[in-house]
Amino acid sequence: MTTIETPPVDTKTTEPSRRTIPFPAKLAAAALVVGAAGNTLQAVLSQVLGGRPESVAEQAALAAERTGLVTAMSLSGTLAIPFMAVGFVAAAHLLTRRARRTGWLAGALLVLGMWGFLGIQVTQLVQVQALLDGPQGLAAAEWMQGLDSVPLLGAVFGMPFMVGAVLGMLTLTLGLLVKGAGVPRWIPALWLVFIVLDFSIGAVGPVDPHWLYLVGAVGLAHHVTRDRGRVWKNA
Repeated sequence: MTTIETPPVDTKTTEPSRRTIPFPAKLAAAALVVGAAGNTLQAVLSQVLGGRPESVAEQAALAAERTGLVTAMSLSGTLAIPFMAVGFVAAAHLLTRRARRTGWLAGALLVLGMWGFLGIQVTQLVQVQALLDGPQGLAAAEWMQGLDSVPLLGAVFGMPFMVGAVLGMLTLTLGLLVKGAGVPRWIPALWLVFIVLDFSIGAVGPVDPHWLYLVGAVGLAHHVTRDRGRVWKNA
């Protein structure tokens, strides 16, 4: 009688692949809150100042009269943008759990939009500094004001901001509303209302749509950090 030896059966189970996490949950939460807070502060200060005057002469007069507020408005908006970009990437990362391609598309569009937004904000910040230099900076401020009509700069900054920010937010919010991805749906709903209002009628009296962005960002920050970041780690 012939004995046939069989190879031992490997009883080891294959461990599931580790999910890719772009950055810690605490960083995601901090970026969401800081970015939205800075952007909202800029909008609120703009309302306090009565908006941005059209002529450079009026802008210079406002900068001289209310230097602190004008500087704070420009700085808060500019410094908020890197945090906004990280916060949007965090939100898009959550969307990839249920809709990978939609999440990647939303994240890419929003990063593109923040690039354009950063260029616009830096230009305005430099212009404010020129206005604060007095009469000698007035010519430089007027020259920078004319840059708005330069097609190349519009293609490098203006167009990416308009296309990336609007389409990116619409893709992100609609994706989260449809797919859920574990995110409470009131958060993308607030962001959707914010983007529609911000790029249409803007502020209505003392009520600015940026508050909707901030409330949604705080809610999402709480969502990704609850239970020691369990939701974020499983995204």
